This record gives sequence, C-alpha cells and structure tokens, in this order.
Amino acid sequence: MNPSIIDKSGLPASSGEKTGKHENAQKDGINAQKMHRSKPQGGKDTAGYWLKKVQKPKGCAHFGVQISFRGERHRFPLHTAEKGAAAERARERFVFLVGNGWPATLAKFKPEVVAKVKSSTVGGLLRVVESVAGFKPVTLATYARCLRQIVAGIAGIGDQPKTDESGEPVKDRRGRIEYLSRRHGAGNEAWLRAVDAMPVSVLMPAAIQKWRVAYVAAAGDAPDARRSAETTMVSIIRNARVLFSERALEHAKDELTLPEPLPFAGVKLPKKQGTRYKSRIDAGRLISAARSELTGEPLKIFTLAMGYGLRKREIDLLKWSQVDFSKRVLRVEATDVFEAKSEDSNGEIDLDDEMLTLLQGWRAGTKGEFVIHSECAVRHSSKRAIYRCETHFETLYAWLRQHGITSRKPLHELRKEVGSILATRHGIFHAQSVLRHAQISTTAAFYADKKSRITAGLGALLAAPATNVIEGEFNAAPMPTKEIERKGAA
Repeated sequence: MNPSIIDKSGLPASSGEKTGKHENAQKDGINAQKMHRSKPQGGKDTAGYWLKKVQKPKGCAHFGVQISFRGERHRFPLHTAEKGAAAERARERFVFLVGNGWPATLAKFKPEVVAKVKSSTVGGLLRVVESVAGFKPVTLATYARCLRQIVAGIAGIGDQPKTDESGEPVKDRRGRIEYLSRRHGAGNEAWLRAVDAMPVSVLMPAAIQKWRVAYVAAAGDAPDARRSAETTMVSIIRNARVLFSERALEHAKDELTLPEPLPFAGVKLPKKQGTRYKSRIDAGRLISAARSELTGEPLKIFTLAMGYGLRKREIDLLKWSQVDFSKRVLRVEATDVFEAKSEDSNGEIDLDDEMLTLLQGWRAGTKGEFVIHSECAVRHSSKRAIYRCETHFETLYAWLRQHGITSRKPLHELRKEVGSILATRHGIFHAQSVLRHAQISTTAAFYADKKSRITAGLGALLAAPATNVIEGEFNAAPMPTKEIERKGAA
C-alpha cells in the first residue's frame, strides 16, 4: 500500500480524505519553513526585532515576551494589546537587561516575582538579608564585600570581558578579548553581576579551605607578609559568615533556599595573633611637638584623639551640643547626623580643667555647630564612610607619620595609646570605661599595653659580685684592634 495514504494512526486513509490531508500537510510544511527562515528586522536593541517575538499567551488579551540572556530566561508581561507598543516595551526591557543584569531587571519590571521567588544565589541572599536583618548599610556593605571576595576567589571570577549590545565579547584588532577592570565603573558592575549570580552552595568547607590557602600563599614567603595575609583572611571570613548567622537569617529562611549545613559551618579559624597593642609612642614628647608644630583643626583633632581616645567618626561629627561645660563632660551620643558604633559606644567622658579651658577657647572662635570646622557638608553613603574633615585628617596623618607613627590607621594608634596609659595608671576597668568597649576582653586584648617597668625585684640577688664586673664606657667608640692587643699584652 502507498505510504502516502496512511494516516497517523497507521490505518489506511479513505480516498476522499487522501488528497485534502496531503495538501494541508504540504501547506503546513511550507508555512513552518517560512516562519523558520524569516528573520526579525534590526538588532535586539530595535523594536523591529521584537515585533515577531512578542506573543499573546493563551486566553490573555495583552502581549508578553520571553527574553533569554547569558543562560537565564524569563517571561515578561507587556501590559498592552497593541503589538507595536509591546515590541517597544520588549526592547526597553532588553536594553535595560544588557546594561544592568538580571537582578536589577527583575526588580524593575517584575518586582512581584522577585519578592516571591526563592533564591540561592549570592545576590539573592544579599537582597533578602538587606530587607529583613536590619544591619546598618555600611556594616552590610562590609559583609557583602567580604562574601563576594571569597565567592569570586572560589569561582575564579576576575575582570569581565567587554561586551557589545548583543552580549557578545568585544575583541581587539588581534582577536583578543578586551576586559574591563572589576574595580570601578562598568567593569565593577559586570563583576558584581557575575559574582551575585553564583549559587551560595559554592561555599563548601573544602572550597573555603582552598581559598584560604591560596590567599595566604599569594602574599609570598616573607614571614611578616604571611602573618598580615593570615590576619586579613581571618577577618574576611569572620565578616562574610555573619550573613549566615541567626540574626541575618532569622526572618529570611522562608525566602531562600540554602544548603545544609549552612556555609561556613564547621570552618574553624585560628585565634587572632599579634593583635595586642605595643606602644612605641612617647606621649609627652609627641604632645609637646604637636603644640609647637600643629595649628587649627589638625591640632584640635590630635587633642581629642590623644587626650580622650575619640574615634575618627566621633571627632568628625562632634557637635558643641555634646559638650556640657557646666557638668564638665563630653557626651558621645546619637545626633541628627551621627550614630555610635554600638549602643555601648555611647557614654560620657570626664574633662579635666586644661581640656575644658581649651574647649572654651575653641568655642569662642567657632561659629558653626561642629567642634571641628570644615567647608564640606555632612554626606552619608551606604557603601563607605565619608568624612567631612578628611582634609584635616590627612594633614594630621602626614604629621604623625613624620613622627614615627606609620600604622595604617595612625589616628586609631593614638586611641590605643590612651588605652594603655589609662590601664597602667588607673586599671583596665577605667580604660574600658573611657574607651567605651562593650567587653573588657576587647580592652585587654587589643588596647592595654604596659607603660611602666615591671620586675620581680630579684635582680640584686642575681647580680654578679663586684670583683667580677669590668667597668666600661659602653657608649664610647669601639677601641681599635691593635690598641686592644697592646693593652692585653701589658
């Protein structure tokens, strides 16, 4: 039997049906080929391209479109029954997607879906934690930066390739892919998109351990460089794992799909080494030099830091309303522009007579509301600390470095020196009170260096008899060899 007259059921078709079905099949095949071969007019950044991409879902009066980009696909409702307007809206969504990535595009054009979809990506975790955990913006930015650094190291995500409008890598004349620096601009945005798209499950204990070893190894073989890298590595992990703490996830678990056990669970960190402050400052000599060499706002900053151990942010935003001249105290407290590092950081600091006189003189010569005058207005950022007195701080830093204080945070070095002096003269509890630490262990571990000589007093009993002691001028220039030999012979 002729196979052309057998229908899909395998039974012979009647002679009357044969011709009609055969012709319909031929027409359907031709139409399918035409649709397959037809190409939209223009590129993806034109409305003409999307005219044949927009469709009305079954039973819906409005058009919608499905967009694929970098291995991810989503459908967008276009909220219009006019095809030309739908194509233009599809183009708008694609152009925004290329420039901003999936998370931002979904948040802008499908916010109701973003709120409901469970996410196990790094970006999804950060968005949910930000919305429910209540971390300070600057604090959350620090946690996020550390988490992304670890994920990027594990996944090998570095500088991202420069792409054209269709998302294809741009190449130079020699055919090499061009890359954008991940540290700023469009390169940083591309790097963030790549890292945020990674699943949280990459943070397995073995992967984290490999990252730790590689991070320290990259510092080289010098012992001091390795110690510094080890300290930094531990700090990065401590910050990143806060995002998986009870506080961060208490109200976020229902919106996230996270691996079990949680990332960083079971990751053991060594105790911090070498963090205790070791004083190399002669406070009296440094203060004397400051009084003769510093003037204006840098001198004020030095006085507040060296005299009372105030933090940089506390000095930068200190207002005259926080100085109570009648009660002779300085209050570190929340204002309209300042919030303390923690609740325990708030407190009163007693002022001595000399400091009170200095402050009264400063107040008489200042018209503004801030103790430290600056032409810059107060600015706040969710990603980094911005100081209104940065110019004055830099002037003081340069001076401190000239006088041997070369640490990365020279102003904080003065705070540590104050802590060590207070601990020596008045005890560790007084130091904790003035420095306003939540736990005395912090004061003891990082700030209290002994400032006085401590011995058992047994040196006199252990000293050698006077007959065995040869007196000498140890500060004198060394004696020539021949002279030593001559005296020895005599």
